[in-house]
Amino acid sequence: MKKLYNTFALAVMSGIMIGFGGVVFLMCENRIVGSLLFSFGLLTIVCQGFALYTGRVGYFRQYGWAQMAATLAGNFVGTFLMGKLFTLTRLPIVDTVQGIVATKLADSSLSLFVLAVGCGAMMYLAVDNFRKSKSWLFIIFPIVIFILSGFEHSIANMFYLSLAGAWGWEAVRLTIIGIIGNAVGSWMVNAGNFLLKEKEE
Repeated sequence: MKKLYNTFALAVMSGIMIGFGGVVFLMCENRIVGSLLFSFGLLTIVCQGFALYTGRVGYFRQYGWAQMAATLAGNFVGTFLMGKLFTLTRLPIVDTVQGIVATKLADSSLSLFVLAVGCGAMMYLAVDNFRKSKSWLFIIFPIVIFILSGFEHSIANMFYLSLAGAWGWEAVRLTIIGIIGNAVGSWMVNAGNFLLKEKEE
């Protein structure tokens, strides 16, 4: 139980970091600059050892169901708190996020799933390449790629939805599809790594 509590606490911190990344992204008029600065969130998460669903789901066998559930719950709490807190500020990000959220909620389930798979693949590559190389560049570039490509990051979406005050059935649909698609994308790349290791052996 203590291990799950620790995971939840670390996941809340990850949600907060993703919230900070989302704020700076929304504040930037230039999407390239915004995507670069958004990567601060994952850089901090990896360096501090926080728990992020999209960074861990590719290693599902290492963490298991209980750990992943605690991670998702903590990520939601962190992003929800950040979203609600920043609605109380003078920053003009609430109006900006409304259009982004409206586009996501109006999208088809298939489109959302494909875009979530792409994000999952990029997130797994970011974390796995950093683990192997210890180079921060391998974190930044996949993040920039998934943002500029319009891929769906389930945890970032939790922040956007909370900031926009848009939680409802369509938001739940978006979130569930994102969670599943991110997992599939991560597992696909992880499976490729496994096959390469088998071939080498």
